Amino acid sequence: MIILYGGSFNPPTIAHYRISQYLINKYQPKAFIFIPVGNDYDKSELIDFKHRYNMVNLLANKLKNTLVSDIENKQPFKGTIETLKYFQSMYPNDPLYYVIGADNLLSLDEWIDYEILLKKCKFIVLNRKQINSKQLIEKNKNINKYKSSFVIEDGFNPIDISSTQYRESKADKVVMKSVNDYIYHYQLYDRGDKE
Repeated sequence: MIILYGGSFNPPTIAHYRISQYLINKYQPKAFIFIPVGNDYDKSELIDFKHRYNMVNLLANKLKNTLVSDIENKQPFKGTIETLKYFQSMYPNDPLYYVIGADNLLSLDEWIDYEILLKKCKFIVLNRKQINSKQLIEKNKNINKYKSSFVIEDGFNPIDISSTQYRESKADKVVMKSVNDYIYHYQLYDRGDKE
């Protein structure tokens, strides 16, 4: 089993760390791979890939069996499907599981080649407050026929921490100290060097 955890990680937070730790402990994957989106991903306020990649490495260093991939910065963004194909070629004999938050279920059928994704990969769905994952899957006729592709993760208690919270509220405590030190050192997100 290979677990893929994609995202902007802008910056990676304590929530990202705890989610990863929980999934690694529960599923004992052969590899747990963080996949930060590349620079050409269309998302506002996205800082340069090299910084996000370095910060995710700081987080990954505190977890076992983890890797950080730069695949989404090496090629133009063509959807998660291309990333999946890449990892299928790397791990042809291992099932792939892709981590998403329950809020992604609202637009999953808008992802590029979502049906191929749902046929070739399982999705570990992390519950979010006030979102009923099972209900969303039942109500969406496009993804409902692939409901066996979803692993609803009820055992993890949602954490009310986000990268947006860090960027907007200057809440330094929502990231690990090593990540926060990195941010201050490189003066990212309007933060200055502490020294």
